[in-house]
Amino acid sequence: MAEPTEILTAAFRLASSNLGQSLIDDEQVRVRIEYVARNLKNRAGVRLLMACLLAKLHRPEVDVRKPYTEIGEADAFSGRAYDERYITAFINEHNLPCNSTTAFLTPALRNRNVMLTTTLNLVGKPPQLYQYVLELLNEVSNSRIAPDTLLAETIRWLIIDRNEKQRRIEALIQELKTTEGALHLFHRLRSRFLETYQSMILEEPQSAVSQPVKEAFLAMRRAAEAELEAG
Repeated sequence: MAEPTEILTAAFRLASSNLGQSLIDDEQVRVRIEYVARNLKNRAGVRLLMACLLAKLHRPEVDVRKPYTEIGEADAFSGRAYDERYITAFINEHNLPCNSTTAFLTPALRNRNVMLTTTLNLVGKPPQLYQYVLELLNEVSNSRIAPDTLLAETIRWLIIDRNEKQRRIEALIQELKTTEGALHLFHRLRSRFLETYQSMILEEPQSAVSQPVKEAFLAMRRAAEAELEAG
């Protein structure tokens, strides 16, 4: 059986080679995966999903819906262990838009010892996200979706989301660069400070400085420079 890091590498390779084409035929399933992977309000759901899928692929005998050893059954597993040991390093390596910490310490998922069925109310927000995760895990449990395909499709959407955000940042930076040449000396000195501050913000991982904050900073700086030029 492949090791977790090898499983993730293979899934990333498959996802990267199919960015323009979904790996899932069922449209309803595709909608659920995209919603979970790209939800700006909550990034814990996608880590929960990936950790459970990774465990299932690493240990096929486990029940993908039982990520708590406290359940006390032979087919249960520690979702938190897979999340912290493997998912964290994976998302950091590829700069994927996820939480920097485990999903299993969030209010909706900590201190639980039950199977994650579709009727379970995780009391998380947004509720639709957690419901979709439960439904996707149920699809895997019932062998309607292969766990390796679902993992790769989830990663595919994370890569797409990452790339789109990076392109927006690059476009904003390029617009800033085109205006700086015409500014006077004082503004150039001021820009050096802003460049330094900008670099500090952009180099921070998404878990430390969110994508909307980064984009807002660049947009405000561009507007400020436009006003100065007009003046």
